[in-house]
Amino acid sequence: MKTKFTRIVAIATFALIAICASASSVSAQNVFQGKFTLPNDVRWAGASLPAGDYTFSLNSTTKSGRVFLHGPDGGAFISASMTDNRNAGDSSKLTIEHRGGMSFVRSMYLADLGLELTYPEPKTPKDVEIAKGPVSTEQVLIAKR
Repeated sequence: MKTKFTRIVAIATFALIAICASASSVSAQNVFQGKFTLPNDVRWAGASLPAGDYTFSLNSTTKSGRVFLHGPDGGAFISASMTDNRNAGDSSKLTIEHRGGMSFVRSMYLADLGLELTYPEPKTPKDVEIAKGPVSTEQVLIAKR
């Protein structure tokens, strides 16, 4: 009797583990995966990134969708401050803004999804103000992985 009960518990446990494993693999699928090369050091929503090759994945197209970034210094999660749907027919790209000797990612456009993710300016110390001088932007193309 005890061996039958043990067998039933073992089968039930195995089934539960299989169900949980399949549910987590479905929820872990990414909406978009891509790669790009940063030509210089930038700030991106609180993260400082060195120049180099990066791969990334986007887990959701909602505002809370996070980009998982992997590059020369390891990985980082980057959260968008706003998302917008558009059909501009452009290529997928990062828009980098250069202002006052600082470079930061302003937005990421993913053409396949018609989605633009916007990021805030990096926070600066109170005693340092970002120069109001000339602002330039640079486009970095994103390739789909």
